[in-house]
This record gives sequence, structure tokens and C-alpha cells, in this order.
Amino acid sequence: MFLLILVLILVILFNIVSNFTQIISKQLSKKIYPVSDTELNIRSQIKDLKTEQDGVHMVDEFARHAKIQRKIDKLLTQVKQQTSDRNNKCAMVGFAVQIGIYVLHALVMISLMISYRQEPLLQFHPEWFYPVQKIVAFPTGVSGGLGIGCWVLVCNSVIYRIKMFIE
Repeated sequence: MFLLILVLILVILFNIVSNFTQIISKQLSKKIYPVSDTELNIRSQIKDLKTEQDGVHMVDEFARHAKIQRKIDKLLTQVKQQTSDRNNKCAMVGFAVQIGIYVLHALVMISLMISYRQEPLLQFHPEWFYPVQKIVAFPTGVSGGLGIGCWVLVCNSVIYRIKMFIE
């Protein structure tokens, strides 16, 4: 009975964690790849140049206005490039977090299946599952037994249906 509840809790936990991968990866990305000082400096330069450009009358001092605009465009290109690089790295972190969660989930479930492959979680009358008793008993092979593989599938199916009902 303990193992039934443990598997159910693990399946629920991994489903909850997989729903929050974006939040986890976003927080992790902020810690690993923060906005650099050079990018912040460039952004402040852009802000200063825009305020300076607002003070320049475009009709009277067009050359100066255009020169400031070219500087702003150049700095904006640099900021966009740095932001793009950081966003690409953050996307890779998100991908790695998602893969890590799936791999951890698979390893935990496989280790449970290997550890408890000989004993059924519950024992029923063999006639109850007559046509599919070997599938239900997988990997134990005990006739009428509920194997951990079938229980994991049932837990995942129930959680999926509950999620679909809630949404």
C-alpha cells in the first residue's frame, strides 16, 4: 500500500513540476545570465541620447539631429544583439530544465520498476483481469497482481484526465 501511495505522489509531483518548467527556467536564467553592465550602460546612453535628441529642433539643426539618430540606431542594434544572445541562452536553459525533469522522472520510475519488479503492489483474484492479467501484472508476472508499470499508467491517465477536466 505504501508503494501505491509513493508512486501516486511521485507522478503527481512530476506533473506539477513539469507544469512549472517555464517559471523554474526563467528564474534560473535570471541567475545564470543576468543583464550585463555593458547592456545597462548602453541602454542608459540610448536614454540620454533620446533626451538630447528631443532637445534638438529637427528643422533648425537637422544634421545634429540625424547624427544623434545614427548613434541611437547603432546602440539599439548592439542592445538588440546582446538581448538576442541572452534570450537564446535562456531558451537553452529552459530546454535543459525541461529535459532534466523528464530524465529525472524517467529514472525514478525505471528505478522503482526495477526495484519492485518481483512483488505486486496489490493482489486481486486472477479472474478479475482475465484477458489482460499479464499486462496488469507487468513486470511481476504474478497472476492477479497489480504491477508497478500498470499502476504508473493508471496514475498518469487519471492525472491527465483531471487536468483536462479542470482546464
